Amino acid sequence: MNIHVYDACALIYLTKIKVKEKLSLLGSVIVSPTVKNELIADINRFSDAKLLQHNLDNKIIEERKIKLNDFIFSKNLGKGENETIIICIRNEGIPVTDDHQAINYALNCGLKPKTSELILLDLLKQNIISHKEFQTFFKELAHIKSLKPDIVLFFKNKSEEIIYK
Repeated sequence: MNIHVYDACALIYLTKIKVKEKLSLLGSVIVSPTVKNELIADINRFSDAKLLQHNLDNKIIEERKIKLNDFIFSKNLGKGENETIIICIRNEGIPVTDDHQAINYALNCGLKPKTSELILLDLLKQNIISHKEFQTFFKELAHIKSLKPDIVLFFKNKSEEIIYK
């Protein structure tokens, strides 16, 4: 089973578009201690934070504690992104991040990171969501992330390749 290690931003985006409950069908949903704290920091202000706390309490999302003393952090990344990548290195995990610097750092570490858009494509490939659901979820995600038209077209074409194979 795949181990997906999410940073806060990607998991919040996927929660906002109401696809988070399907993530465990792709594999484990792991977060670092720092990411966990970022997810639930404003629990009294955001319903998404309450939902994420509920998932943490019920072990749908697993917090993975790590020792950081033997790793060198990237100075260009936040602590949550660094921890996400370290967990992936140690556990052969897949980092899920929408942070461009984290993606590049993960690639330089030999990892194969995914973005929230790629997670949606994976859900489509695995027949966890339909093409119509993909389109709905992706439209919301594109709006939240303010994706450029060429990116939207790229993922539209990729989704059509998947369903017409």
